[in-house]
Amino acid sequence: MKEVFDEVVNVLSRGEKAALSTIVSSKGSLPMSKKAKMLVKGDGTFTGTVGGGCLEADVWAEAREVMDRSAPRLQHFILTEKHAGDEGLNCGGNVEIFTEPIRTGPMQEIFEAIRGLHDARRIGLLATLVSGRAGAEAGKMLITDTGETVGTLGDPALDDRIRLDSGIEITENLLRVVTLEHEGVETRIFLESIWPAPQLYLFGGGHVARAIARIADTVGFRIIVVDDRPAFANHERFPEAAEVVVDAFDEVVGKLPIDGSSYLVAVTRGHQWDQPVIEQAVWTGAAYIGMIGSRRKIALMWKNLEEKGVPRHLLEQVHAPIGKEIGADTPEEIAVSIMAELIEFRRSGGKPAHLLSTVKDAASTADATGTADAAGTADAAGTGAPPR
Repeated sequence: MKEVFDEVVNVLSRGEKAALSTIVSSKGSLPMSKKAKMLVKGDGTFTGTVGGGCLEADVWAEAREVMDRSAPRLQHFILTEKHAGDEGLNCGGNVEIFTEPIRTGPMQEIFEAIRGLHDARRIGLLATLVSGRAGAEAGKMLITDTGETVGTLGDPALDDRIRLDSGIEITENLLRVVTLEHEGVETRIFLESIWPAPQLYLFGGGHVARAIARIADTVGFRIIVVDDRPAFANHERFPEAAEVVVDAFDEVVGKLPIDGSSYLVAVTRGHQWDQPVIEQAVWTGAAYIGMIGSRRKIALMWKNLEEKGVPRHLLEQVHAPIGKEIGADTPEEIAVSIMAELIEFRRSGGKPAHLLSTVKDAASTADATGTADAAGTADAAGTGAPPR
């Protein structure tokens, strides 16, 4: 999503023609994410996707027309075998796709503000008028986490109804169409959250961490690698990492900008290094904390940490042993099991509490509203864990 928004800003800065297609509602079996966008540029190239097959070809053609006539359009598709195309996608749902021309003016201000939110790891609510009345330069409004608004839906009264009356809690996966009666016209407004990419802190720069980083990068995590050895925490070893940090494990956590979209994973070279990471991590507001290891070693560590004053209820929030139970054995398989668990947590509504409270406080002003891991299996078998 960030990639598409960033490319919109680039297109606007170059003064090029483009159109943005967004899935605003869907039902049934769909061959795409419900939070899908595709930006089609004047030269025919595009960024993002709305699903592939004939559906995407139809949307691409519509985007080309929209950018030329400078008028948005809402399309409704009933997905059949026709839209499966050569890819043989298993379609059987309904989808509405809103395509709007990209133009300078208020729209540019909105997308530049969205980029600013992404860069600052802040959140917001983006409202788009998909049916109803709007002026030539209206139809989109951004509400930031501080209550600031950029743009307009076309009428101050309509803007206020979204800002003051929606009562919507902003979460990472928020997608919602609000239907209002406005000046005798049924008006539909598409609401979506602007949310920072989840950031994955990998404590440890060994084989498992390298394998995790490769997968995490492909599924949209921002990666930060932490190790006390420069030979293991560097960009040559982790080209996918946005940052690498070389510091002692027993003091580094408090120095990191951990927020409610952060995932902390301890995969160091041994439990004597995992323990100080967990001891510090449980006091942060991280969305997710996980640790590799056998159940026996985890039980011993929990006992040690309780003796040091860490409350049991905080330790019970740690995912340990980390990973889905898929019989993983190699570092690459262990990485698959770990990333499967992180994706499941993210998509099943794991809520980063203090990020949400920031928005809800602002909304009251603006009122917008394991694998038991393979290491554990190997340890139980008396063979030791795979290298990590």
